[in-house]
Amino acid sequence: MAERKIVARVSGGLGNQLFIYAAARRMAIERGAKLYMDHLSAFQTDKFGAIYQLRHFAVKSELAPEKYCFRTSFGRKKRELLKGLSNSLPLSRKFIVKELDFIPPGSTQNPDFKQPLRDLLRLEGYWQAVRYFHPYEKEIREDLRITSPLNAQSRAVLTDIRNCEAVCLHIRQRRGALHAPGMAAPKTVTQLGFDYYERAVEHIAARVRNPVFYCFGDDPDWLPPRWTFPYPVIFVSHNKEQESAYEDLALMEACKHFIVGNSTFSWWAAWLARNPGKVIIAPKNEEGRLSWASEPDVNPPGWTELDV
Repeated sequence: MAERKIVARVSGGLGNQLFIYAAARRMAIERGAKLYMDHLSAFQTDKFGAIYQLRHFAVKSELAPEKYCFRTSFGRKKRELLKGLSNSLPLSRKFIVKELDFIPPGSTQNPDFKQPLRDLLRLEGYWQAVRYFHPYEKEIREDLRITSPLNAQSRAVLTDIRNCEAVCLHIRQRRGALHAPGMAAPKTVTQLGFDYYERAVEHIAARVRNPVFYCFGDDPDWLPPRWTFPYPVIFVSHNKEQESAYEDLALMEACKHFIVGNSTFSWWAAWLARNPGKVIIAPKNEEGRLSWASEPDVNPPGWTELDV
């Protein structure tokens, strides 16, 4: 019997990469397959300069050999041809699979990864919902332990976070995702306004005694002149490079409560946090308004969703 293999195409920022890994890991477990992460194909042409970051975690996967990656211009053309061919085949014969191969559009049903599939499968897509990996949440949490060391400044912030009622507040403002009052809203980009954060802060303050808000963002140096709350606020801005995104994630998930931005990055910080009494506020993910994830039910039950 041939060894079963799953090759997951990793793309996007760290939050997206974690969703892709989680779904691929579940599929590998249920199929008894060896898991490879294609860490090359998507990042060579990523217009935002994203990099592969799963190396900082205790993931149960290997980097895919180049023969499984589409890294050259010829390889990218080959991938498009193979995707078209695979799309025309029934599921049992597909060699490239995505979310819609397992569930209908807009559905929130649980996928069945145990049905007959090829021995070598390529996984594409973002898989942004807990239902894609929920039977193995314990394994996923263990796999997504950060194993790379934190720098001295991050270690100091981590100590402070652990010693107070820390609330992670994440703002995604790169590519114009946030605009301040009086500032022109960027075109062609969805925005999460200050009003959402003001309401979220009040929700937290009504349920948490003595909250201290730790603000994280894509460009935290942009925030202090425009941001004030009647509560202690600390801006975490020392980790500026993509390579250190895992350090911010470590600090964020150490917080006790969360105000999630329109971002899968802070979604994962909230989900991974181990505080059993955590309060989590998140924006609704609504198509036509602020659609910030590929799945309508990206926010799990128990999270407080606010209209945006």
